Amino acid sequence: MYLIGPGTILKHRFKFIQKIGQGSFGEIYSAEDLANQEIVAVKLERWDSQKAVLRSEVQVLRKLQASSFVCRYIFCGNCEEHNFLVMELLGDSLSELRRRRPDGCFSAHTTARLGVQMVRAVEAIHGIGFLHRDVKPSNFAMGRGPGRREQCVMFDFGLARKFLLPSGQIRPPRNIAGFRGTARYASINSHLCRELARRDDLWSVLYVLIEFFTGQLPWRRLKDRDEVGRMKMMTTTEELVWDLPCEFAAIARHLETLDFEERPAYTDICGLLERMAAAAGPDPGCYDWDLDGS
Repeated sequence: MYLIGPGTILKHRFKFIQKIGQGSFGEIYSAEDLANQEIVAVKLERWDSQKAVLRSEVQVLRKLQASSFVCRYIFCGNCEEHNFLVMELLGDSLSELRRRRPDGCFSAHTTARLGVQMVRAVEAIHGIGFLHRDVKPSNFAMGRGPGRREQCVMFDFGLARKFLLPSGQIRPPRNIAGFRGTARYASINSHLCRELARRDDLWSVLYVLIEFFTGQLPWRRLKDRDEVGRMKMMTTTEELVWDLPCEFAAIARHLETLDFEERPAYTDICGLLERMAAAAGPDPGCYDWDLDGS
């Protein structure tokens, strides 16, 4: 179903081209910005939707514009029955890029290069006092335009939640917070319905990077969320990082030491990923898909 037909002009500026995605939130369209002929993405949701999150997503995105690791905000507003957000049109998601790999995984260099950028994106959202709470490959994509093609960019902040009080203190945890995220990549705390913290976004990053490097996670065949959670709790850190570069274990050990309020060592994690890449040999200077066209 199309919320708005191709050719429609929104706010006398954005001419819709075609639908390029949809989800529980609504739909995403490509459109031409008539002010400068740039092709952009327009995210639409019905204002009366029970899952309406676009206004809070806009709030987060606008605060993040100083970071190059986050999708560029262009415009927002409402029109008739819809809220809308206009942002830069991105390239392929990391999920799509991995699926196109012949072996379903990335090299150490590409894994590390993407990982550093993912950590920096997570650091940026934490820096404005929000948790992402849904870190996964399909919420990161490569840029498209000049100067952005090599950039890994975070987008979709529909589950973001403020963790800082106006005083700058950490919000006290709720007794039961409910599950948030995507089962495959959610932290164990999320499966236990505990209040999430900065460490939990980085556990999700670690799960993503293990999948990037190996092509799989131990719970990949499980569909039921509770079963996934049980298997995560049964899988020791040693089993999770078995036969992987030692930097994966070092990252996991660091995350295990963090308490609810503690700030992760983002720069140290990036340093470990860079060390992993250096140990893998000469840097090709590009991503795997640039080397082989996958």
